[in-house]
Amino acid sequence: MDKRKSCGCNSYQGPDTFPVAMAYVPWQYFHMTFDLHKALTAGTIFPELYKPFCGKRGCR
Repeated sequence: MDKRKSCGCNSYQGPDTFPVAMAYVPWQYFHMTFDLHKALTAGTIFPELYKPFCGKRGCR
């Protein structure tokens, strides 16, 4: 007997049933950087990568 908790969906058949995925990653051009204090606070030196977590689903 499988002791995993069920989510109510019994259609999972294993990884062989999924199609092959194709990823797309656009080129990133970094033109400027944060100063040292802001970079340490933000967790990145690149403003393009700074995506703060606001605690809500897509809302600010």
